[in-house]
Amino acid sequence: MPVAASDIKIYGSANHPENDSDTAGGVIDTTVRFVPDSASLFNSLGDTVEVFSTAAGDTTQTVTVTGRNAGGEIVSEPLALAGTSVVNGATVFASILKIVVSASHAGTITVRKATGDATIVAIEPGVLSIRRPFYDVAADAAGGSERKRYEKVFVKNTHGTLALLGAQILEQADAEAQIAFALAASKNDSGTSANRATAPAGLTFDSSAKNVPGGNLAAGEAIGVWLELTLPAGDPPTVATFTLRVSGTTT
Repeated sequence: MPVAASDIKIYGSANHPENDSDTAGGVIDTTVRFVPDSASLFNSLGDTVEVFSTAAGDTTQTVTVTGRNAGGEIVSEPLALAGTSVVNGATVFASILKIVVSASHAGTITVRKATGDATIVAIEPGVLSIRRPFYDVAADAAGGSERKRYEKVFVKNTHGTLALLGAQILEQADAEAQIAFALAASKNDSGTSANRATAPAGLTFDSSAKNVPGGNLAAGEAIGVWLELTLPAGDPPTVATFTLRVSGTTT
């Protein structure tokens, strides 16, 4: 079978700091994924959540959901899995920042909106967290300084044998026009920056389409993608999405 859209995954890196002092970036971490099933529910849930697994034996793991409440505060709720039985949460989340599973799991864990049972994310075996970039980043006060923050993800071709030929990474949508990106100089790299407030060395950020180094993304290869968020002073809180697109050909 040719390389399909489902074979292209966006994974995390070794370091996703939630402050402005710790190291950012590093090698790929395939236990971290960045794309929920529903970005709209991630951004504006307004409800409690429910969790369950497709495997009856998944009873020792805890799924911790972290997000913001209606007052904008960051709140977390740990939910102990009970196999295929639905576990109901009690915390109303206005939006979600990350979902973390405490240990490996045999089944696919579904986290869904309590009202209407709409799936927020289905977490496949091997993945332990789903998160959004730029955790708890905020603009400086009006009259202050512009802020830039950086975070590294990886685009990986998970097809078993085939390469994505002539691979390009493009910006498909940036609702707030505040994110630019740059590609690492080589595939499967381990580059870091001192912290998420410091630009990684040697990279130029913009919104133009970029060719993957070497042209192709072979089976199992990944390319690091650094994201740059620019927040003008006084920028108000916003709920928005940013979408990368991966293009190429396949045999």
